[in-house]
Amino acid sequence: MLRLMFWSIDRLPRFIQPVIAIGTALFFGCMLKRERKAVASNLRQITGSRGLSLYWKVYRVFYSFSDFMVSYCYVPGATHEQLLSMLVDDERDVAVIEKHLAAGKGLILWTAHLGNPELASRLLEMHGRPVNIARVVEDQPAEKMLRERMASDRLKVIDLKNGALATIELLNALRRNEIVAMQGDRVYHPRHSAEVSFFSKPAAFPLGPFLLSQVSGAPLLPGFVVRESWLRYRILTGDPILPGTSSDPDADQRAALTKAVHFLEAQLSVHYDQWTNFFDFWRANAPD
Repeated sequence: MLRLMFWSIDRLPRFIQPVIAIGTALFFGCMLKRERKAVASNLRQITGSRGLSLYWKVYRVFYSFSDFMVSYCYVPGATHEQLLSMLVDDERDVAVIEKHLAAGKGLILWTAHLGNPELASRLLEMHGRPVNIARVVEDQPAEKMLRERMASDRLKVIDLKNGALATIELLNALRRNEIVAMQGDRVYHPRHSAEVSFFSKPAAFPLGPFLLSQVSGAPLLPGFVVRESWLRYRILTGDPILPGTSSDPDADQRAALTKAVHFLEAQLSVHYDQWTNFFDFWRANAPD
C-alpha cells in the first residue's frame, strides 16, 4: 500500500494531492473503526465536542495524517533550501538552539506525535551536528519502510528497547554536544513515568527525557512542527527547561515534565487535528 502511494504521489502534480487526500482521509477514517473511535475519544477530552462537530474534527486528524504521509515523498531527500521552503517563515529558533549548544552539553528536543516530527528532525540537522532520534523501533513492515526512507548519515535512530545501552548512547551523544530528539507522549515503560493533569484528567507521561536532562546537564526544549496548509509548516517552541538543582531530583523531574506537558496542552488546544495518536491516550496512559 505504501509503495503504491509513494509511486503515485511522485507522478501527480502537487496541486492535485490535497484533493486526493480528502478522499483518502474519508476512506481510512471509515475503514479504521478502532483508530477512529480512539481519535474521537481523545478529541472529546481535548475539545469537549460531541456529535457531528466531533466527527468533523476526527476527519481532520485523518486528513492531517495524509499530509504527513505524503511529506515522506519530499522531506527525506530535500536540500536545506527545500526544507526551508516548506516553512511559512524561516524563523527556526536558531539563536535559542545555538545558545544552548554553545554551552557544550548538547540539547534535548522534547516533541510528540503532533504535526510533522520527521521534518523537525531534518530541520535540526541544519545546526551542523548529528541528530539522535530516541524511539521504540517497531518491526512492522510499514514502519521499517518509512524509517528506511528517512535514513541518513546525519540522523541516527537509537532504539529505546535496548534499555540501559540506549541511555548510555544518548548520554554519550549529549556529551559530544549533539542533539537528542525524544517523543514525550507515549509511555512504553510505566515504571519510568509520572502522572500529571492533562486536559483536566490524569495521564502518565515518560520521565526519561527529564532524567536524561538531569544526569547530563543538557537543557530540554519542547518543540513541534505543525501544518499550516498542504505541505507547509510552522515551527513552535516553548521556553527551554533547565535541569533542576533542588535536593529532590524526583520532584525536579516532575516539575520539568509538568512544564513540557503544559506546552503540549497549549498547542493541542489549537492544533488538536494534528495529534496523530491513533489509540485512546487517557485509557492507555492511565495512572496505575
